[in-house]
Amino acid sequence: MSFKSVKPLSADIGLGCYFWLALSTLLSGALYPSLAVGTACQIPLTLSCDAGLLAGFAGCLAAARSNGGAFGTPVLTSGSHAPNTVAPPFLLACTTSAAILLRTGMLFDEAAVPMILGDALLGASLAAAGYLWWLAFSDKAPRDALLQVVRALLGASIAFVALSLMPRGILLLGACLVAPVAMGLGLAAQLGEPRAGASDLPCDDDADHHSGDADNTAQAECFAPASAPLPRVLSLSIIISVFVADLLLSLFPVSLFSEASPLFAPLTGDPAAAALGNLTEPALIAALLIALFSGAALLLEERGHLRLPLVCSVGFFAVAVGFVTFPYHLPGGAPIGVAEAGRVIILVFIIMALLRYYQDCPPRAWLIPLARLACLCALAMTVADVLVMTLYLNPALDLFDFTNRTIFGGAGVLVLVALLLGPMPHAYEVVRRGATCRPSAAEDDVENIGEGTEDAPTAALLQHENLAEAHLDAFAQAYRLSPREREILGLISKGRDVPYIEQELVLSKSTVKTHIRHIYEKCEVSSRQALIDLLQSHPEN
Repeated sequence: MSFKSVKPLSADIGLGCYFWLALSTLLSGALYPSLAVGTACQIPLTLSCDAGLLAGFAGCLAAARSNGGAFGTPVLTSGSHAPNTVAPPFLLACTTSAAILLRTGMLFDEAAVPMILGDALLGASLAAAGYLWWLAFSDKAPRDALLQVVRALLGASIAFVALSLMPRGILLLGACLVAPVAMGLGLAAQLGEPRAGASDLPCDDDADHHSGDADNTAQAECFAPASAPLPRVLSLSIIISVFVADLLLSLFPVSLFSEASPLFAPLTGDPAAAALGNLTEPALIAALLIALFSGAALLLEERGHLRLPLVCSVGFFAVAVGFVTFPYHLPGGAPIGVAEAGRVIILVFIIMALLRYYQDCPPRAWLIPLARLACLCALAMTVADVLVMTLYLNPALDLFDFTNRTIFGGAGVLVLVALLLGPMPHAYEVVRRGATCRPSAAEDDVENIGEGTEDAPTAALLQHENLAEAHLDAFAQAYRLSPREREILGLISKGRDVPYIEQELVLSKSTVKTHIRHIYEKCEVSSRQALIDLLQSHPEN
């Protein structure tokens, strides 16, 4: 078995172990030294984990700003397994192992302080590992990266249920040793492989053209900006989503670990059974819903029918169901399990949005903006948990009454509805347009695209886009292209490949190829490059 054949498998296993560690951190009571300590420290632990995430992402941002270092583009362009390429994954594996040993009380006595410190260290290591996985996926097509993420999440949710049913010692062995080592090996295999010019190719390749015509066209049409910040509506939507989901879950005065379960009582013969092995009912419900969502997403994405609004709606619907049904005290803590699954699905939506938005940009364009967004999200989670902890520490406040009257009285539902109907659809349209890899304002001025470029680069860019669309319309009319063929021609002119056109227009591969063949026939050309040359030579008037 060659290294190339092992590499995809190592990515699935390594990323699956990363997701399994994240799910175990969120859902498993086995990572606490004792049930009593874990239940008593739920809010400080949540706050410490958010603080760790903030510290981890802040470290990644600092590394990215200082020309990348081990976390930047040198990792991507390295031609061999250099020490600075393989060292960070193994350092993160060791840090993750030490953090879990601290959190479980295996390094020190069972006390709250080591557990909270271990939780903060675990959050920081998982944040840095997530950043490295982004770098590992930077040279993949968005669809391939998304399929890998969904496969890993499906495997992680199944493994979470299976390992939670085993003795606590086996679960701790996997969390302390097996999962961190597998995550490190998977990352090292991805980051250590040479990437020929990965940071210099802003556009996707067309696998159907072996002559390199698509590469030449893409490089002629796209340019790599120094930075591609996210639009404000998309950034705010993501930050508000993270804040609201974390705030609502923190407000639930229902423990993940202490509620008796109607599902487990018949199996254990104990009417007060709270868990089956190390598996609680909320954790089981969350894992099963995540597995169900991942399986459905895998099938839909392979057929080109998975859309961002669907993922967004499913995630917020799950959070809303848990949020609205909690006051009725369904036995076993089912609402919080549903809401936890919704939070994970919202994170999948964020991953999908960022993958598709940055699909034409090289790593150096999104490295710092992504780290900055991650810091803001972690800060939003920390603020949410500080607010909740302040409420819990107020002895004069009836938290249950506050939750029911103020939050469940309509404010929370209105926030969720506003997110679903307000900025989210607009954010999806921003994602569909994608990041613009175009020349800078100075280059636009050299090309004489429009007057007053220095004073109004945005107006000049819009004028240039309008002229390009008018040129495409004139070309399509001259060669009698159908509206669908005109649409596909526009995507081809931007360097898009066949898989991208399939996904963007929701067409099958054979349909797309048939339309392209008809375009070739009407234009009397035989290749993509010849079509582009003909388009560029067509009179603009």
